[in-house]
Amino acid sequence: MLNMNHKSSDAKRKNRMNSKEKIAAIQYVTNHPGSETVYSKLPDDIGALRTNYGDYMTTAPISCDEELKRIPEAGHELCIALLTMLLREDHFSEGSCMKRYEDAQIDVILNRMIDLLKAEK
Repeated sequence: MLNMNHKSSDAKRKNRMNSKEKIAAIQYVTNHPGSETVYSKLPDDIGALRTNYGDYMTTAPISCDEELKRIPEAGHELCIALLTMLLREDHFSEGSCMKRYEDAQIDVILNRMIDLLKAEK
C-alpha cells in the first residue's frame, strides 16, 4: 500500500528543521554549488520557499539589483524572499542564477541567513 502522507510528512519535517539543520543545509549548498538546481532546491529543502516574495520587495517592477542592496539589514524572511526572487528571475531570464552566483550575490544571501540562524541560538 502506498503512503499517501509522504508529502505531508516531508513538509512537516521541513517545518521542524532546527537552526543547526538549516545551517548545515545552507552550508552544504555554499560548499557544493554546481548548478542552479542546487540553489533552487534549497528553499524547499529547508521549508523556506516564499511564493509571495513580491510582498517583501520595495521596487515595482522588481529590480533585483536594488533589492539586493537590502541584504546587510535583511531579516531571515527577507533573505528567503530575496533568494526566491533570484530563482524566479532565472525562470524568466535563464542563466541569471549562475551569473549571480559567479558575482557572489547568492552566497551573500546564504551567508546572511546563516548569520541570522546562528544568532537565534
